Amino acid sequence: MAMNFQINPTDYLGHDHEVFKTKLMELALSEPKKYFELRRDVLTAVKKQAVDDAYKIYYHLLTAGRQKDGATDVLQGKGSNAYIDGGFKPSMPMQKVNEFALKAAKTIDAISEECIEMLLPQDYRQIAENRTVQKTASNLGF
Repeated sequence: MAMNFQINPTDYLGHDHEVFKTKLMELALSEPKKYFELRRDVLTAVKKQAVDDAYKIYYHLLTAGRQKDGATDVLQGKGSNAYIDGGFKPSMPMQKVNEFALKAAKTIDAISEECIEMLLPQDYRQIAENRTVQKTASNLGF
């Protein structure tokens, strides 16, 4: 079985991302209001979904042994009764569940914020600065 280890040099060098950043810079300079609306909308969509999902994953796991939908058992196939009589239902006290689930949600919130800041910086002049740093790093082989 032959394996292909080729990489796409255009992708590796970030050319498509450069085009995206150029469009963002153009938007930020010509229509700052639209740039910040875009940033707000992406931030809201990404953070809300990520934070909600993180909370639900741990809430349902720690209370009922279920997946984030609250209806599907974590253990599929054999069923949780194969391991524990009465099934896999942790029934952890709600205060501990909420404390842990909120901690996970806060961590994901911070990661989401960092991601959005990389894509759509609050200080849009950083777009140009980040492009220079990326170019320098790629020229140095990083």
